[in-house]
Amino acid sequence: MSRLNKTEQIIELAMMFQNSFCGLCIDDIQEHFECSRRSAERMKALLFDLFPEKIEEVPTSDKKKRWRFAKGTMNALITFTADDFANLEYLKGLTTDENKKKQLDELIAKIKALTPQKNLRTLDTDVSAILESEGFAVRQYSGVSVAPKMLEQLRTAMLAFKKIRFDYPIDNKIKTITLNPYGLVISDKYYLVGFNEYVNALRQYKVNKITNLTILEEYFDKDENFSLADYCNNSFGVYQEEPLNITLEFDKSVAEEAVNYHFHPTQKGKLNKDGSYTLTFKAGGRYAICQELFKWGTSVKIKKPVELKEYYKMYLANVLEYL
Repeated sequence: MSRLNKTEQIIELAMMFQNSFCGLCIDDIQEHFECSRRSAERMKALLFDLFPEKIEEVPTSDKKKRWRFAKGTMNALITFTADDFANLEYLKGLTTDENKKKQLDELIAKIKALTPQKNLRTLDTDVSAILESEGFAVRQYSGVSVAPKMLEQLRTAMLAFKKIRFDYPIDNKIKTITLNPYGLVISDKYYLVGFNEYVNALRQYKVNKITNLTILEEYFDKDENFSLADYCNNSFGVYQEEPLNITLEFDKSVAEEAVNYHFHPTQKGKLNKDGSYTLTFKAGGRYAICQELFKWGTSVKIKKPVELKEYYKMYLANVLEYL
């Protein structure tokens, strides 16, 4: 048996020690792992060496000694995957009992509360993908499609830290761009973010407009200070502008919906006494922000800053002009 398999078995045994109220004896270990008594003794001894202060001997009426972990010992090693949440969502969809659905929603919320915050958005995205692949969900939105082959090429280049070259329309001319690809921002379109050595700055390009993409046999050193998440946090959507401190107020008719709506990674909100909901976040990209606000109609007000309010008025006036 490989060392990796042995490690997996020790972790599995540790989970069993954590979950057992009555405790485990050597016979239990031997039976579960289908091993010799000597191997079961070794596994138990190794676990005792790793967690000497966490083992409890469980009182029993028979002659067999039983052990378990002190409560909470293995909590840090317990994680929840997208499949776990997808299965719960699947079970919720099977029942017609509204009380059961509510109880499952509460269970999902409790489990998410135990999940590190940084993992939640990834889990939500993965759950959606799993439900789609199983035919239980349909993604209904407008957007520009991109050839999977091109996305695979970009992924290969980014994983290998290889430069790429492609043709791209700029000012009604087709120009050849050489880029150090850093990542993709996915909105209604796919945007490639990378460092353009020719202009010595970060640039982003619409993937659907890229043609003749080639991966070069030339490596690049990625800026160690670059974070795709931080890059996106400075903008709303994909528009990179000087960030604004924004305050929005949603009336009580849509407050509950707004509370559960993701606007921006930096958002903070609070429910007001009159039932309205105040949301704050910091981001650039006035055009994208106004497009989002337009969806909420008269249910939202821009409280701050004044410049965004004025920009939104101009945006609405331009829309009316073309009707």
